Amino acid sequence: MYNYILEFCDEFEYPEKAKQALGKAYESIMMQKDARERFEAHLDLYFRDQLKDYNQAWLDLEKAAELSREHKYTVHLLFLICLSKHLRERYKDRGISYQIFYDSMCDLKWKLFECHKMYDIWGSFVADWEKGFFTMDLFALGRLHFELIPWAYSYEKDGYQVKKGDTVINIHIPSCGPLLYEDCLDSYRKAAKFFKEHFPQKPIPFVCFSWLLFPQNKEILPEGSNIRKFMNDFAIVSSKIDEEGMELWRIFYRDYKNKPEDLPRDTSLQRAYADWLLKGNKVGTGEGIFFFDGERIR
Repeated sequence: MYNYILEFCDEFEYPEKAKQALGKAYESIMMQKDARERFEAHLDLYFRDQLKDYNQAWLDLEKAAELSREHKYTVHLLFLICLSKHLRERYKDRGISYQIFYDSMCDLKWKLFECHKMYDIWGSFVADWEKGFFTMDLFALGRLHFELIPWAYSYEKDGYQVKKGDTVINIHIPSCGPLLYEDCLDSYRKAAKFFKEHFPQKPIPFVCFSWLLFPQNKEILPEGSNIRKFMNDFAIVSSKIDEEGMELWRIFYRDYKNKPEDLPRDTSLQRAYADWLLKGNKVGTGEGIFFFDGERIR
């Protein structure tokens, strides 16, 4: 498994320091009997398609991290990388392309970079989010990630409708660079094709819940921004204020302490949001929907 970890890091072009940190963490765990047994027990369950309790896995991995004197974020990411060895085979068995596997596993790298920006640690502080990839419920299809979920609302437009509880395609947006509109359209096309057996009738409902759909983004951001182009496709069905600024780490890569004057201003997005907060405004999230006919938004 040690060699696989290093090969994975090379395959996905991890920084050399991250590769070294992950390799060292694995060696540290293998040298400590109790840590090794905790780590390998859940790994074995996954390789036998029997890992069901991820919450218990995270707890045991945290104990393994403590025993081996490694950070839990590093051990969490290390575990996911190890799981990917079996996930490759599951993709092959289902006839899903290597490209989709590669794009999906790239999310581990995006989370690696987020963790390093936030905490200066090579690891993942949101490992539980990643389990959807390993249960094969969540897939990266081009720029965006998608999963099937039951929707919580009813919505109708131009004779097309979705009822509460109906299956929809839920969109997630990884932090892997600019959110270009053409890339999003390409991902919607890929998702419509990938999930076509679930939607014999078109158009297909796509939904998203994100800070990117906060309605006031149209006041915060300039008209031509990529985020506004993204949100313009959606009918916003609900929104709420994020009183604690819990989502602001996605923009500033630091915990928000209600001091907007201390926030970094290195990007146009950071400057726009910092200016908005300096005026005493709140931020928030929104939930939206659109119909897609396989080629375009309806």
